[in-house]
Amino acid sequence: MRRHVQTFLAVAGLTTREMVRQPLTLLVTACAVAVAALLPLLTTHTLDEGEKIIADNALALHFFLGLFLAAMSASHAMSAELRRGTAAAVLAKPVDRAVFFLAKYAGLAAGMAMYSAILAPATLMAARVVAVPFFWDWRVEIPFLCTVPLALLGAAAANFLTRRSFASLTWYLLLLFVLGAFVAGGWQPKEGIAPERFGAFYLRPMFAANGLIAVALLVLTAIALAASTRLEAVPTMVLSAGVFLVGLVSDHLFAGRADRWWWAGALRAVVPNWQHFWLADAVLLDAPVPPSYIVAVLGYAAAYLIGILAVGIVMFRSAEVKT
Repeated sequence: MRRHVQTFLAVAGLTTREMVRQPLTLLVTACAVAVAALLPLLTTHTLDEGEKIIADNALALHFFLGLFLAAMSASHAMSAELRRGTAAAVLAKPVDRAVFFLAKYAGLAAGMAMYSAILAPATLMAARVVAVPFFWDWRVEIPFLCTVPLALLGAAAANFLTRRSFASLTWYLLLLFVLGAFVAGGWQPKEGIAPERFGAFYLRPMFAANGLIAVALLVLTAIALAASTRLEAVPTMVLSAGVFLVGLVSDHLFAGRADRWWWAGALRAVVPNWQHFWLADAVLLDAPVPPSYIVAVLGYAAAYLIGILAVGIVMFRSAEVKT
């Protein structure tokens, strides 16, 4: 048992570090932060609804780029290692295949959690910049705009001095600078009124909305990892995107037919319904999200995760491992 735990932690840690070192991870995350920072400046004709329009766009950015990052990272962590033979070197120790698969997922999940830790405050700041109609709050926007350039410059200097990985250094500095800008923005006044508490002028439903998007990305990561035991990067991406798109319209496709056709009921149960994780309506209405709803969605996600990981383990046990 102790050997399994040590193996699990070692493989999970290596997977997270390898994900962070990938230039694609940095490119997707930095682009997402940069676009979120520019959204308030590029969006026009908001009809006095700028905060909610920017919030909706920023949440979509968090979700869609997270889908791409999850699929590509899972493919690199699993199918690429199976093809190169590096997975065979680990499994020859011997390492139980179930432990190896779950450790890979845990490492990817940690990386995706850090991605959401960067994007969640970025989306909140993007909406905060236009919280006052027809006005850009430069006290929030300027630190936000500086996060990506400062992370790149700091990582370049550290890479020159220490020879450490530029991509991973930039990733961690970006996390640090985004959180710093978020904390600074949380204390900024709005229309001359100082906040009574930290983050009082952030759009509060976005906290729950970003949290559920992060959970949905963990489910998508499990789907992509299970698919990557048999598929290469592009088919894994296509399959993940297909599951995502079908899940978005699951109610429209299957709900009305579930009572008449058994296959519609089966597909409705099998395909994850991503609308449960999408709280854009609550953000647009500035309505509080009931804790009972969040608990119910977390239970829904946990059930799917258990099922998907179980299927992934079965698929990985019979997967061909090249040496």
